[in-house]
Amino acid sequence: MNNTDASKNAGPKELDTAQADDVAGGNLCSADEFKQLTASLKESYENLVDFTSHVIDRVAGGSGNS
Repeated sequence: MNNTDASKNAGPKELDTAQADDVAGGNLCSADEFKQLTASLKESYENLVDFTSHVIDRVAGGSGNS
């Protein structure tokens, strides 16, 4: 196995103030951003359901017209 630079920097690192604030909840999203996020998640879920239905139809020997 080769030694890489990544393995040399594997130790813990201290967070700066901005990173600590983000972890503590200091960087919250707005209501509009949250609405966009949930809409995107809903669309992704619906795409997954459509894809799964398509695969099931193909495996079951359906016509593939879904």
